[in-house]
Amino acid sequence: MTNFETATGLAVTPFDAENGTGLQLGSGDAGLFATSTPVRLITDDGVVTARAYDSVEQDEEASLGRLDTVLPDGTRVVVLDRWSPSSEGDSVQVSRSISIPTAGSAAGVRAELVVESTVPAQQADWQFYVTGALYNRNDTDLDGKEDYLGGYVQEYRDDRNGHLAVLAYLPQENQGFSLARTSVPTFDSAISDDELVSGVVISDSDIGSLGIDSREGEPLALRAGYPFGEEVTFSLETSGRGWAGFLPIREGRTAVVEYELRTFFAEDLTEAIWSVTQRQIARLQTRPAELPLPMEELERHRFLLTQLYFKDWDAEVDPKRPAGYMTHFSPRKGETLGSLIEFGFTGAQALHALNAIRRGYREDAPLWTERARKVLDFFVREMQAENGFSEGIYDTQSKDFVRWFTGILLPFQYSDDDSEALAYLGSQMTKALGPIARTLRTVPGNYTRTMCESIFPLLLAYEEESRHGIDQSQWLAAGERFGAFLLAAQGEDGAWFRGYSPEGEGLTNPVEWFGKSSVEQRSGTIFPIEVLAALHRITGKAEYKQAALRAADYITDTFVPGILYCGGLNDTSHIKSVKIDSVGVMFAMRSLIMAYKLGGDQRHLGAALKAAKVLSSWLFLWDVPFPKGSLLDVGGFRSTGWAVCDAIPGGGYVDDEFLEFVGDMLDIAQAAEEPDLVDIVEIVLAGMQYGLSIPGNMLGYAAPGIQCEGYMTSYWLSAPEKTAFSGAVNKKKGDDNDTCNGLVNAQALYGLDTLRNTFGTIEFSEIRRILGATGQGA
Repeated sequence: MTNFETATGLAVTPFDAENGTGLQLGSGDAGLFATSTPVRLITDDGVVTARAYDSVEQDEEASLGRLDTVLPDGTRVVVLDRWSPSSEGDSVQVSRSISIPTAGSAAGVRAELVVESTVPAQQADWQFYVTGALYNRNDTDLDGKEDYLGGYVQEYRDDRNGHLAVLAYLPQENQGFSLARTSVPTFDSAISDDELVSGVVISDSDIGSLGIDSREGEPLALRAGYPFGEEVTFSLETSGRGWAGFLPIREGRTAVVEYELRTFFAEDLTEAIWSVTQRQIARLQTRPAELPLPMEELERHRFLLTQLYFKDWDAEVDPKRPAGYMTHFSPRKGETLGSLIEFGFTGAQALHALNAIRRGYREDAPLWTERARKVLDFFVREMQAENGFSEGIYDTQSKDFVRWFTGILLPFQYSDDDSEALAYLGSQMTKALGPIARTLRTVPGNYTRTMCESIFPLLLAYEEESRHGIDQSQWLAAGERFGAFLLAAQGEDGAWFRGYSPEGEGLTNPVEWFGKSSVEQRSGTIFPIEVLAALHRITGKAEYKQAALRAADYITDTFVPGILYCGGLNDTSHIKSVKIDSVGVMFAMRSLIMAYKLGGDQRHLGAALKAAKVLSSWLFLWDVPFPKGSLLDVGGFRSTGWAVCDAIPGGGYVDDEFLEFVGDMLDIAQAAEEPDLVDIVEIVLAGMQYGLSIPGNMLGYAAPGIQCEGYMTSYWLSAPEKTAFSGAVNKKKGDDNDTCNGLVNAQALYGLDTLRNTFGTIEFSEIRRILGATGQGA
């Protein structure tokens, strides 16, 4: 008999299973999921007990499944699952309680809920989604294989899952199947070095896991574990070895966890992901974090910190007269690491200069403006060739240019041999990237992103100076030289390569760095539109507009339909450099909305909206609990609103880049009439102010206004290894990555200036009023 049926016909029906009762979830005559062994109990010695329910009883609208069993070690476990219909009618809620009346000889136990698809589909038919980790099939090199973990048995600790959900989607049926946790984890314990080595964690923790199990010859399964289990993972090391947590077996120990199993229709994977995002915002009751200080005060701390690190050299010391903001340092010591001035990416010199010019005029502070002019003049005078190609990094010690190694890989620039790299980065990264590093040292060139991020702020600074009657024609000339470089380098398909030689040739080797497929190699296409749009606005030349719109067509056709956004980051931790990352979505989103404003093509607006929805899926929608006494616990860090960095660490590591792109998302919200995106922006703006050192909460940092490049919400390459400076590697949950880079405050300040320039304010309630949006923050 059917125990219950939702308003839309979603029914839960018991059936006879081996040694008990299972449950089937279906709609009408169609079966969707079944669970013949709804309870899998695993002890810390690896013994698995998979059982059906002893009984299933009706309790008003709910079905109550009960299992009372004694495990081989003598531990008695009672599991009670309450399956009840949701008010929306498209899902069932599963409330699971676990209790241990009798302890046996095992030390720990974990419980899994496993549901298997009964839909007639091949494994290759499915598309997947896990926040910041698994998009479609994670195959941007187009070789038919998963690019990172090597397959589709993927589980993620809750503190690596920003939406606390996993999704499987069948495009042939336009149908999505999601499993989500709806009870927010509230506590976690520190994990010892011994546990990181063994992969067996026995501790009191509310951190579970959710995952997808897709193996050839077996039905697709969605599974939830409590505590966590990760069968294949980079949480510990690059080998991908798994690990798991277990509740300590104590008589009277109980635990309760809530899940939702849902089936719904969506026109494509993007809309299915967006549906999960919206559902989990409601289920988790996501709200913007409270600001630690008024936004203007936070902004001022960021800006003044950057000014502390300005440095210039006179002609007697260096005839090139370099100037820059030397903001690459450990936050604890505040001492600049190395001697590099980096334009674009993590150095963000031109963006710093733009921010300083704008604030200098706004607050009548000529010192800031004059410093910024020195930085931009140095770039235009010394770092750009006649053909428009520009260098990205200048070494003030050797008085020469260096290339390729940025972000967490900057230690490769400091290291002359592997022993030095080992001291900084540890054996895993040095082993994975050392051979590539040696090859890249022989390849002259620069990233498309880096060059665009040098020229775009330069052109905006030219416009700002012009508004105040200052002629910076040499800056515009540099912008036009680079515009000519872009026009000459653009392919017939409208695309650009990830990197270029000084002669303007697209780079493809080594493939680990520049990509294997055309999708990866031409991921550079997501960057130039901002430059071309600015050049068209300033000069009115049609060729810039035409090139931008051709590039937008390429992005729309290549990256958006299959969610193949990749290549936003210049660096990597291991495996591959061109990877699925959140900043790849950010630049695609910006480029598409800029193209729409430039040409008015509704296809570009529709694609921009798709990108914005996918970008929203990279966010944490809840506050991760940190181990007591950890940096982030003591500092009151809140993860809500932070974006996962990329698919290699997955949700274990969040970083700062979203703050630069808040204005672009608001442009899309307004143009596409999608007010829910306004809520997303407010969540981001508020949450990403955490981790910033301020008076009264300095986080042990050297000065106010310091925010690290990233933070550890979970574990990533965390198996212990002694290193002098490890970035995010060899860190544990609750740590920062011990690195402050120029982009951190540059992007935050730029994002706020974008709001100020568009709306005349950074007060979000006023921005909502202007946009006519209500929503969560109203």
